Amino acid sequence: MVDIHCHLLYGVDDGATSFQVSSIMLDEAAAQGITDIILTPHYRKGMFPYDNENIANNYETIKKVADSNGIKLYLGCEYHADSDMIPHLREGRVKTLAGSDYVLVEYSHDSTYLQVRNSLEELISNGYIPVIAHAERYRIIQKDPGTAGQFREMGAKIQLNADSILGIDGSLPRRVCKRLLKNSLADIVASDSHGTLSRKCNISECRKYITKKYGEYYAEKLFVLNPGKIIAVRSGN
Repeated sequence: MVDIHCHLLYGVDDGATSFQVSSIMLDEAAAQGITDIILTPHYRKGMFPYDNENIANNYETIKKVADSNGIKLYLGCEYHADSDMIPHLREGRVKTLAGSDYVLVEYSHDSTYLQVRNSLEELISNGYIPVIAHAERYRIIQKDPGTAGQFREMGAKIQLNADSILGIDGSLPRRVCKRLLKNSLADIVASDSHGTLSRKCNISECRKYITKKYGEYYAEKLFVLNPGKIIAVRSGN
């Protein structure tokens, strides 16, 4: 399986706090059958700086552990949308997902429909493919899951968190995920894992649930085929 949204890289955001925690998270990912992980440190102005030098150094260190686990690592970013997103992407201030044209983009929970739509249009018109991070969290989609379908028609991809699908993040996100999955409005399921205690990786359990509830082919698309397209077209690490 391919996990395209993960905060396993230590010391760069609110995810893994140490090399040891990153190592344990890699062990757990391997045990669950994950073969490829895109590390997606947060970038959010005034909160998460996305320090490229620190990220690169820690990436090279943890990559050795990943190799021993048979896991391929790639770099990316979870970008909290702002007015500088396009120049930051073009200049390499932040990274796309595994060097591809895909961008993992996050919005505030109370972002309006127009704010999200305008942001997606800007990304798409500049040649990027937006992947909307944990789409089940946004109020506009919670109120009307069909909104996710409108964003997909524009060219965006919808990513759901495994914990939300399993109900770990609460009843509302779970209900929203069920409606999105039932109507085939989800493209990718990812862990969004941050540690080994809370917000840990539950990819394997989630895949079993989706296979049982929605069928093996849909599970294959969500966990393997669709996220696999992102790393397949990458231009580099």
